[in-house]
Amino acid sequence: MRCLLYILKCEWWGVSIEGVVIEQSEEGNTLCKVEDFGDALKQRIRQNLTAIAHGAATAAEPILQYSYKHTLKSFLERYSSKDENTQKGMIGELLSHVLIPDLFQDLTSLSVYFNKEERSIKKGFDIIYCNLSEKTTWYSEVKSGHKSANDNSDQANAILLERASTDLRTKFSEGRDSLWNSALTDVTLVLGSEKAVTVKQLLSRDSPLNEANISSQDKNALLISVLYETPENPVSIGCLQGFFNELKKNGHFKEVIVFSIQKEAYQSVATFLEEEAQDD
Repeated sequence: MRCLLYILKCEWWGVSIEGVVIEQSEEGNTLCKVEDFGDALKQRIRQNLTAIAHGAATAAEPILQYSYKHTLKSFLERYSSKDENTQKGMIGELLSHVLIPDLFQDLTSLSVYFNKEERSIKKGFDIIYCNLSEKTTWYSEVKSGHKSANDNSDQANAILLERASTDLRTKFSEGRDSLWNSALTDVTLVLGSEKAVTVKQLLSRDSPLNEANISSQDKNALLISVLYETPENPVSIGCLQGFFNELKKNGHFKEVIVFSIQKEAYQSVATFLEEEAQDD
């Protein structure tokens, strides 16, 4: 498994998000500490929520159902009916969708946040990314939560990353073609039909229908953790590096990126979305 610095172009170093402290190891593992959920991050949500929820190509259509206000309403209807753990996961996945495009500019999301069949959480892979120039696909699992009283922030973050790794490997080993069928549908919603053919071919290559390429060791993984914890108990970049080194030694994936977010509370994001939905 080789290091992944190539995936981050030099423009990354120019990325600055007010209220977010960004750290990166030499191998490209990235830690985002949201110390202030302020205007900069809120504006990114405003600008990108409809594309994240429906797919960029779909959201560009002048349809009322894809408007910002209706998308907020749809999100809150899904969110309000879920238990606390699911709500944490929904906010964590949303933050991942918002932050990763700025920091990994070579990666294009292929995934739609909203589940298409019902007002439920999205089934299948949390997020799939594609490096269009390299013609590589990256499968992501997002795990979110708080730390227990017996763990420090690094320990809690490592637990979330291990859960992400285990769940992603399980999805690959189960060989459910339905996961890729859902992903193929998302591609058109995100890219539009004219641009989707090549990417669909890449996804099809990874599917269980290709018996020569069904192991997790043949797949690229972007493992994401979102720890809700105060800035006084910070996650360290060394935590990400240590987890990356273990994955490298075990060879679970072809290549891997470790990405962690630390934010004090998930409720502040939900409160912001509720206020946005109420504004005239």
